[in-house]
Amino acid sequence: MKAVRVLGPSQLVLDEVPAPIPGSGDVLVRIAAVGICQTDIEIVSGVHGWITDGQSRYPLVPGHEWSGYVEALGAEVSHLALGDLVVGETGIGCGQCRWCRTGHYNVCPDVTEAGILGRDGALREYHVQPARFVHRFPLGDPDTAALVEPATVAVYACQRGAVSPLDRVAVVGCGSIGLLCVQAARAFGARFVLAVSRSEYKLRLAETLGADRAVSSAAVNIGEVAQEMTGGDAFDVVIEAGGNAEAFNDAVQLCGRLGRLVVVGYASPEAYGYSLQTIIDREQTLVGVRGSPNVYPQTIDLMAAGRIRVEPLISARFTLGEYARAFELAVSRKPDVLKVLVKP
Repeated sequence: MKAVRVLGPSQLVLDEVPAPIPGSGDVLVRIAAVGICQTDIEIVSGVHGWITDGQSRYPLVPGHEWSGYVEALGAEVSHLALGDLVVGETGIGCGQCRWCRTGHYNVCPDVTEAGILGRDGALREYHVQPARFVHRFPLGDPDTAALVEPATVAVYACQRGAVSPLDRVAVVGCGSIGLLCVQAARAFGARFVLAVSRSEYKLRLAETLGADRAVSSAAVNIGEVAQEMTGGDAFDVVIEAGGNAEAFNDAVQLCGRLGRLVVVGYASPEAYGYSLQTIIDREQTLVGVRGSPNVYPQTIDLMAAGRIRVEPLISARFTLGEYARAFELAVSRKPDVLKVLVKP
């Protein structure tokens, strides 16, 4: 089969490799669509933290946002059928440690992550995955299905932030994850959702997808905005999806007394320094988000009900042979480029 492999930093090639063989508890999937995200770009460029610290090694097939059709089933697999349109989880725990046994397999010490850590991803014609981490997708559209994975991150972020109808929620950063967080917060019943970005295009899209208000952090004083919109209380839950120091600082300022500050985007391997004064004075709770365990069925249901829409996030589609053009567009960071799909 054909597979896109990373041989080293910025060494991305299309190779002919043996197709994977499923074990008794595995599913072999014929890949239909793969989304490119910032993690893939960092893996390819060699700057991802797990590459720089040696946890993840080349060669590696990237791609953890995927959909496809069941091609073969291991002998122990009974909940799927040949031809099913399916999606797969990124983090795969050992299933034996205390973290896995209590449902926290995303923090398993021996976790592997498709296309990221210790396991090839889906940017290839066929992909094999343990069946317990594979889910049927009912809508029939493989392009939509490929974005289940980022949607689950947004749902898990809202779960970790305990978003409820009592809460005013702010989402800082309106890339794909941020725009999905806007929708997830709305689906969780948030009474008000603010979107913050520096991109006018993304701010308008955030309003289309359910934000009550969208503001440019480049054009306003974010602390004053928080006070004005909430009558002085600031926001109950703030989701940082921008992935940089400026976004984190904005998130701290937006977060109110006893607020929950949910960090989804910040992933720099560099030490990050900031004043703890606001966090201490307001008794904020800082919540980290890693992956999206146990929320795939809930996310798929929300998508099936139309409460999370991913079609507006798809910016372009390429064939597997056009992988270089796909990554070039994804890396361009043009404001109107959100999600690039590769279709083997």
